[in-house]
Amino acid sequence: MSSLARGLMKQKRKDIVDNNQLPSLSELVADENLKLENGNLTSVPEPAPAVFDNADEIWKQYHSFKESQFTSIKVNDIQVYCRWPSKSTSPVYVMNHGAGSSSMTFAKATEELITKCPDVGVVVYDMRGHGMSPNPSGDYSLNTLVADFSDVISFVKANTNNSLYLVGHSLGGAVAARYGATTTDRQLKGLVLLDIVEEVAIKSLTSMPQFVHNRPKHFSSITQAIHWHMENLLHNIESARLSVPDLLIPDKLTWKTDLAHTQPYWSTWFENLSSNFVNFQGPKLLVLSTHETLDKQLMIGQMQGKFQMVAFNNSNETGHFVHEDLPRHIAATLLDFVKRNENPSKFMEDELGIKPLWGGAIHK
Repeated sequence: MSSLARGLMKQKRKDIVDNNQLPSLSELVADENLKLENGNLTSVPEPAPAVFDNADEIWKQYHSFKESQFTSIKVNDIQVYCRWPSKSTSPVYVMNHGAGSSSMTFAKATEELITKCPDVGVVVYDMRGHGMSPNPSGDYSLNTLVADFSDVISFVKANTNNSLYLVGHSLGGAVAARYGATTTDRQLKGLVLLDIVEEVAIKSLTSMPQFVHNRPKHFSSITQAIHWHMENLLHNIESARLSVPDLLIPDKLTWKTDLAHTQPYWSTWFENLSSNFVNFQGPKLLVLSTHETLDKQLMIGQMQGKFQMVAFNNSNETGHFVHEDLPRHIAATLLDFVKRNENPSKFMEDELGIKPLWGGAIHK
């Protein structure tokens, strides 16, 4: 679902369901915060850590994370944060955020990815007019956003020959899907959409003006800003500490991105999203924060086995920002997506306990 709707309210979730297969089942079941009940994975609620009362400590943690985890660089005025892979066989995840968000929405997911698999590469960036990327022209058209994305991909390819996997949340998913559907680049191995369905996203646009009008114009403190996000958009305080500071001008605590300026482009952002996704030639994964109503094209594509789908319906509160709310689950899902597509035989043996017979002596 689009951030243009799901971000408007909190929603309770119960368990995790994968319409094809539970992601990294062996790994997730081993997680002390998860338990297996009646074949479904459910989360054991964790005590929520207290919000830092010290604003200086919040800003310190935010800056420290960016400096320690990424190399910062500008690509045609687009702010890019890179963590290059340490092995030639390791994948690189190129992640793109949604409208009104920023690269740091993937902070905790990145942290979980490199904890589980330290050799992977991660590249995140701020879309124009978001985070640290300016947008003097005020152009937020999908074509322009895709052109920026293409520049980022070209930069990544100039620095590594490793396999690339595109990960897009909400509007970022629409951008990644459009780019993926129009390229024949063999280095691009997979496409992942996070909580975005075309039909639902388009319908949600009707509620967007009210959301933009009602959200605070500024905050009195960074702790108040985090509190507002926890009350309205997010469910993971540790992620909020890293993502929320990136959304605000530090000395004013006003929004870096004025969503009202993007309104002329809303109607075209999600056009042909489903066809772009389904027509991508490589492996595809659709991750939803809950059971979502798929549009006709996605339903047909799913029945034909054209993409993998994972739907989270977790006992912890989970919303549209599923990668922030459940970063460990998302990291495990992304890593499994690569494993099952780059080395299916090893995936089947390691994760499912099934040893494939193809390619053995019977074929010699």
